[in-house]
Amino acid sequence: MKKIWIIFGLLLSLIILYKAIFGSGSLFDSAVTRTSSDGRDKVFHDDTTARKDSTSAQEAASLGVLEGNYATKADSIVAFALQRYGIDYEYGGVTEEGFDCSGFITYVYNHFGEKLPHGSSEQAKLGESVSMQEARKGDLIIFTGTNPEDRTPGHVGIVITNAPKPIQFVHSSSEGGVKVSKVEGTLYQKRFLDIRRVLP
Repeated sequence: MKKIWIIFGLLLSLIILYKAIFGSGSLFDSAVTRTSSDGRDKVFHDDTTARKDSTSAQEAASLGVLEGNYATKADSIVAFALQRYGIDYEYGGVTEEGFDCSGFITYVYNHFGEKLPHGSSEQAKLGESVSMQEARKGDLIIFTGTNPEDRTPGHVGIVITNAPKPIQFVHSSSEGGVKVSKVEGTLYQKRFLDIRRVLP
């Protein structure tokens, strides 16, 4: 037991020495990737219900997402989308190297044979419009861009909850990459435009 305390003391001393030499920043700062080059839309994307704190595999496990067969295509799409949790945002991205919001949607749905175009304005025209009260897993949720006054489509996600639960959605955000957010009580409520049902 005494050896354990000695080792612990040595490790603590090394960390303190490291911080004293290299500055007051976190020891792990260099491992953090900034996904927004200007941060202008941080206020719109800072309402996630889950944060990117570790690898995407660990995050998927913490969300209870497992590989396997699901009862419906919508459940499979939601599970597959959540398994991409933590992948970085990349403007124009449509691969696991990085996604923009509509690129993430295209990638996920194409995996299940649903060929969706890349572009939030195009995706906002797909399927049929349903009310928020009718929203269900696998529906697309359409928002404005970062300016809620401009009522044109600028952001899109995948609904991961069924009514009557409050709407939560998975999306690729310029602040945080692939993550889960909610609508009610957030700025996404002001930005909300439509729910589009693209699955039968």
